[in-house]
Amino acid sequence: MHPTPTLERGNDPCLQIQVDLSAMLDGELDAPSVRRVMVHSDVCPSCRGFLEGIRTQVRVHRELQTTGLLQEGGVANSARAQKLRNQLTDNRRKLSKILYELGRCFVLMGMSPDFSREVAKEPVPVPDMAMRGRNLLDEVARLESSSQELTAPELGQAAASALGQEWVSAKELLDGQLRSPAESLAKGQRLLTECLALDPNSHESRIYLGLVHHVRGQRALARKQFSQVLAGTQDRVMRGYALVSLGTMHLDEGDCEGAVALLQEVVDSGVVGEQPRFGMAYFNLGLAYGMKGEFAECLRWFRRLHDEQPHRRAAVARELGRRSQFLHWLRSHPEARGQFAETLPTWFSALPKEAC
Repeated sequence: MHPTPTLERGNDPCLQIQVDLSAMLDGELDAPSVRRVMVHSDVCPSCRGFLEGIRTQVRVHRELQTTGLLQEGGVANSARAQKLRNQLTDNRRKLSKILYELGRCFVLMGMSPDFSREVAKEPVPVPDMAMRGRNLLDEVARLESSSQELTAPELGQAAASALGQEWVSAKELLDGQLRSPAESLAKGQRLLTECLALDPNSHESRIYLGLVHHVRGQRALARKQFSQVLAGTQDRVMRGYALVSLGTMHLDEGDCEGAVALLQEVVDSGVVGEQPRFGMAYFNLGLAYGMKGEFAECLRWFRRLHDEQPHRRAAVARELGRRSQFLHWLRSHPEARGQFAETLPTWFSALPKEAC
């Protein structure tokens, strides 16, 4: 975790969030800082108002596009209209970046318990009014416990001396309650949709929006987003995300042939060597071939995953334990089960006997 900045006593506790937002506009904000902005803006009216202002600009931009004002040949082509066009278009990519980063975080909050736990631990600057109220109560309690009788001016002076910059964990700031997964997904969807209104070529936003639809069981909508990414870019990383997501959908639907074709394209592109996170394509290929009953190919892909990405071994062992359909297939093929256990004992010898 990155070290938390320290601001001088008496500064506005929201100053760090303003610095973070500025860095986000320039594309320089790291992941912990994005999480900090997300939590702080959820509880701070001032910073939340700033973000709502960004969203208002998105809506205005969309309305002006609809009326034709943003088109060069539009009826409203006065110098004032031109200036407005420039203001909106010059910054829309920067504004879309903020919406994407925050939307992505909310989607991950809704999908990943591990990510939620990381957010809960993130140090966040306490909003000004919350900080003042809490410190006042803390200081009064401290003074009362020391049995001092203070006049009103003395109490005010003592409370004022307690004011200063404070950082607490997100969990503490939110009274231990983060958003529910459904609320996080809904907010993430809104932010990502607004991002795409500003920048239709934000393929990252389409990937996460597709994941929201997939989690909700809206397969047609998810497939539409992933397919648009494939139609709109030749970037291997973006295509890799879309192909893996579509391949997973085919696998979930029992279409093993379709899953293999998509996942094989990911491997053939070479993106796994550049981005190890795509190594789970090997895992899904192993599952797909296993469900097809093609033992040799199934074992080959699991062995590649085991040998090429040793850092994933513990996570893969946990994931295998949740794949009841695959484990049922393995139970029904004793000869394959023995070969799996002998070749990859890290995973298959450790599985419960009833699973195999």
